[in-house]
Amino acid sequence: MKYLNPISRLCALFAASAALALAPLAARAADTAQAGESTTVTGEVLDMACYLDHGAHGEKHADCAKMCISSGLPVGIKSADGTVYLLIGEHKPANAMLADYAAKTITVRGKLVSRDGMHLLENIEIVK
Repeated sequence: MKYLNPISRLCALFAASAALALAPLAARAADTAQAGESTTVTGEVLDMACYLDHGAHGEKHADCAKMCISSGLPVGIKSADGTVYLLIGEHKPANAMLADYAAKTITVRGKLVSRDGMHLLENIEIVK
């Protein structure tokens, strides 16, 4: 009986070490599992600078968002589940296409890329 406690501690230490060692692999698998899939997202078009800086969104922020998106600041979309995606065209900004939709709900389709908790839709097109 007196050896049970140290053995239990050794097993717990081994299990914790294995979990810590495998965590980065699991996270990398989650990032690459989604990479390259064509995805459709419906949500509010965001001016990412104001949204990240002070949570600005919605109709009361529409004019400012349109101005910021038109001036070249990053543009994104926030889906109904709260996931935020950065939006770009084919290796170029999509701001000109999206500025008039600032603070409005639209649907876009694009190639999904996720890395380190960030989400990007590239080569986007607006679904009508």
